[in-house]
Amino acid sequence: MSRCTTGGDDPAFLCATELLGNVNEASWGVCRRDVREDLQPNDFVVFFCAKPRLQSPTFVDYYYVGVGTVAEALPRHAIWTDHQYAAYRKFYNVLAQWNGEYLIQKEVFHPYHENWRQRATAPYIIFNRDAALTSFNLTNPTLVATYDGLQIPERWNEAGEGLRDYLFTERGIERGLRSSKTGYGHAKINLLRQGNAIRPGRPLEELRQALIYLLQQKP
Repeated sequence: MSRCTTGGDDPAFLCATELLGNVNEASWGVCRRDVREDLQPNDFVVFFCAKPRLQSPTFVDYYYVGVGTVAEALPRHAIWTDHQYAAYRKFYNVLAQWNGEYLIQKEVFHPYHENWRQRATAPYIIFNRDAALTSFNLTNPTLVATYDGLQIPERWNEAGEGLRDYLFTERGIERGLRSSKTGYGHAKINLLRQGNAIRPGRPLEELRQALIYLLQQKP
């Protein structure tokens, strides 16, 4: 399975960089509960950053952040009961802490999530640190598309053409990253299946390699 998602810093890129010294050791534990609960080791997720323009907030620029391959999908209490995951206890996305009997809320930033218990039922995802499987660029990610506040889907630029072909055109996906003008505008995309049907396009292993290669190229 693979997924395409956008926005946010739920994968804790900052914590992985500052605490572990490797952005590829990021994790995912708060948003997209419905995606996290389906992920298994060796599945991968494609991430974009959606950034509104300061001077023109109706415009949203999309940056290609990278690909994360799942190393482990942990039950939430494992972070606190298994010492090998001790480093993740300081991450901003742990959401909940195990007190020996049950989970209690543990969040850093307001507003806290009222539905934290439901979010914490889905696995806490740790990505594979192997650069051949996981690669994130937070320093100078490539601007690949822009939403002008009016036209859906977003408009892709020359630097993003190859990426759009891999993720959308080749796999027979007619929509784009942006799926709504208002509200929750970035619905997930399953790159493997549409319902019970397998999507066209290259095998997922080959797709992952192509996506990582694109990330590492200068536009």
